[in-house]
Amino acid sequence: MKRYSVMLLAIPLAIGATALQAAEKAAAGAATPSAVAAADRSPEAVVNSQCIECHGSGKKHAPRIDDREDWTKRASKGLDALALGAIRGHHGMPARGGRPDLTDAEFKAAIFHMFTRAVTAPAKK
Repeated sequence: MKRYSVMLLAIPLAIGATALQAAEKAAAGAATPSAVAAADRSPEAVVNSQCIECHGSGKKHAPRIDDREDWTKRASKGLDALALGAIRGHHGMPARGGRPDLTDAEFKAAIFHMFTRAVTAPAKK
């Protein structure tokens, strides 16, 4: 019995205080930190944290966020088809843009956000 008590006392030290607090909140019915983080992933936040790296500059032939013509051409078969190709990965783009933690809906929303910014950008002269 003594050995069991010592092991229970060592668990918080082994898993860390923040993990223990998260487990206690989850047990109490509160939102876990990962659930809160997932809820904060707006399309704009996803674009600004990940997509902008290539779509901001056109790196690896990615359509620039402000390039109306390029986005319109790529979306000619529909945004769902465009999103499916990006989810799977193609050319120099890794699957899901290197964010495997994003859901299909979050990823499609980020693509739609970039597309909307592109088509509302002034046309190139």
